[in-house]
Amino acid sequence: MTLKSQNEPHVKLLSHSSENEDINHTVARLKSKIGQSPSTNSAIIEEQVNLIDQLAEFPLGIFLLQNRGTDGFWTDYMIQHQYEGRQSGCDPDGRKLTEFEKFLLDNFPLVVATQQRAVHFKSIIQQYVAEGSVLASLPCGLMRDLINLDFSGIENFKLVGIDLDQRSLELAARLAADSGLTQRVTFFQGDAWEQPFPEQFNLLTSNGLNVYEPNDQRVLHLYQNFYQSLFPGGALVTSTITPPPDVEPNSDWDISHINTDALRLQRILFSDVLQFNFAGLRSASKTEKQLKAVGFDQIEIIWDECRIFPTIVARKPH
Repeated sequence: MTLKSQNEPHVKLLSHSSENEDINHTVARLKSKIGQSPSTNSAIIEEQVNLIDQLAEFPLGIFLLQNRGTDGFWTDYMIQHQYEGRQSGCDPDGRKLTEFEKFLLDNFPLVVATQQRAVHFKSIIQQYVAEGSVLASLPCGLMRDLINLDFSGIENFKLVGIDLDQRSLELAARLAADSGLTQRVTFFQGDAWEQPFPEQFNLLTSNGLNVYEPNDQRVLHLYQNFYQSLFPGGALVTSTITPPPDVEPNSDWDISHINTDALRLQRILFSDVLQFNFAGLRSASKTEKQLKAVGFDQIEIIWDECRIFPTIVARKPH
């Protein structure tokens, strides 16, 4: 693995914490916190406690409880479920999924939207595979969106993975090796807001940073870095999580395609119990305006079924 560090170590990750607390302590702490809320009635407390117990029964749930977010590995796990676990009822190691785990992976609106977003990313990115192309991902996670592309007939191409999370970089390097692409991939450990890659990529993918950043100026700075990293004529493939109707009256969401029971449990789990840091929800139109503000044009929006997690393609003019 070729790894170059572009920043100081121990920088805080936006998407999740990295606690090593024993799961029994985590469960006890979360249950105690729920019980201390004077405005929560006994029925709601019981439901939240039950959700915590059910999460503690499987690895993804344990990670969510301990870290209040997902990393590259678990995001990849949720995405790959639509191809493997949904049919087999098992995880990649052959462990039988719990009933709640299956319900979460098959019905939670945000999880389903994430799965559909990944399908759109792959289809779009494949169109940019060409002789001499340089394709990058930031944050790359496991980098499956690039590593699993079809490079048949292409002799000269480069892949670049950039992430702040050391574990994601190591797993991406392993996936690249398994796919026979080690010599084609370079990895950088670095902060997207301090990105030192002027005009180096034909295509850059980025998913999962803007939703954690509430400051619009910071997001514009991020998009400006993306713009500068692309060759003229290059493309950014990104995404945004749109605000739900209870937050934004003119929400993009299409409630008619959403499992309402799953949506209710998702809100309780992610908002009330885990308190996910989705502080940067933005409509597709606002994201489009921000991308145009830094110079992108020819912007295309590709919607998931529920209009929660659109894929957005923006091009840098020649």
